[in-house]
Amino acid sequence: MRFSGFRTKTAVLAFAAAGATSAFAYWGYGELRAHQLRDEITTLVTDTSLRMQAALSAQLAPAAAHPALLRRFYEHAEAVDAHFRKLDGENAAPVADLANAADDYLLTSREILLRWASSQRYRVKLSGSIQVLQDHMRADDRTAAWISAAVRAKEQVEEDYRDYNRAVNALSTLLGTFPVARDRMAPHLDAALLADENVIETARTSALAASALAQHEMEKIRQLRTYR
Repeated sequence: MRFSGFRTKTAVLAFAAAGATSAFAYWGYGELRAHQLRDEITTLVTDTSLRMQAALSAQLAPAAAHPALLRRFYEHAEAVDAHFRKLDGENAAPVADLANAADDYLLTSREILLRWASSQRYRVKLSGSIQVLQDHMRADDRTAAWISAAVRAKEQVEEDYRDYNRAVNALSTLLGTFPVARDRMAPHLDAALLADENVIETARTSALAASALAQHEMEKIRQLRTYR
């Protein structure tokens, strides 16, 4: 009987030990997974920051912009979109605070990069349509065909300006809100891994200046007489 009791006690101890081992294993896996997620998110955010810096630091002269350079801006936006979707597909509950901050950071960055690319493209297009209109006005021969072409050219300028104005206004708004997303990330990552605040502010100032210049150009365009 005493032997049977000993065996029972041994079995209970073995069961308890197994349970403790499982608990430690589960805890260890949880810590490992959290560590992996932190590394993955850090990589996504760091790459996004580098892309933001590269894109927003590039200033294109509309008349000299090459399509390949414009395409590169969209590639930055596409890459960050992939980062965002990757994070969205993860079960990031073990690092919820970090994941939520990164989600906001990646989403805001993606939208900024997309609007940056669009505003650059529309600015190039607007510059081209203004040049076409100006060239046409200098070739004035006062014919009905010239008037019709002038009207079409002016309408194209107006359309391109509307597209540009929408894109640059959205860009300016997003750049203005980016510091909020950056501040959410700051407690989780080294500031050196985040997009530089000066680069963001300079890009916003540049966008507003370019918008003001385009508006001034449009005021002059609207004074042109396309009818004779």
